[in-house]
Amino acid sequence: MTSSSLKIDGLLGMVTLRLKENNFLKWRYQLESVLEGHDLFGYFDGSVIPLLKFAIMDEEGVTSEVTAAYKEWLKIDKALLSFLIATLSDDAIEYVIGSKTSRDAWLSLTDQYATVSRARINQLKTEIQTAQKGGDSVDKFLLRLKHIKDQLAIASVPVSADDLMISVLNGLSSEYDMIKTVFVARETSISFKDFRTQLLTTEQAIKA
Repeated sequence: MTSSSLKIDGLLGMVTLRLKENNFLKWRYQLESVLEGHDLFGYFDGSVIPLLKFAIMDEEGVTSEVTAAYKEWLKIDKALLSFLIATLSDDAIEYVIGSKTSRDAWLSLTDQYATVSRARINQLKTEIQTAQKGGDSVDKFLLRLKHIKDQLAIASVPVSADDLMISVLNGLSSEYDMIKTVFVARETSISFKDFRTQLLTTEQAIKA
């Protein structure tokens, strides 16, 4: 991709979120999707490396002449750095000041927002194990637990689909006792999609 074909305004139009303290996962997912769709995420993850900066003339070394390829790489990288900065809140910008490349800025943001303390991990584990549906709809309850699951994933603490389903069952009221009994007694596994479908069916039956 050439710098002339890199339309930063067009990329910005696809990003609806600005990075804040509590939305890193959603922001990162949206940003990665946009950049990967334009074959540009390699500048952020390091798979697209800076090209040779100076032209090698002979065995004695390099000249001071910057190569055209490096100039082109630098134009794209600086454009992407500007794009990244434009998706940040005022607070988040503080963490990228001084970054020379888009990758430097990306790593700084990841270090700041993706690092989860041990105390926070324990808190999230407790939340997912003790969450109650209460007055929420089934879908809202499932989304609440999925959000906790995603936060744990950022901290490299994966929650399996089975464990997530058990947490959901534990948080259901007595009205769902029958379906809880059925799921606990199952000898075969079930996909989370089918699990959700059956919960929604039960919810509708309870309302009726």
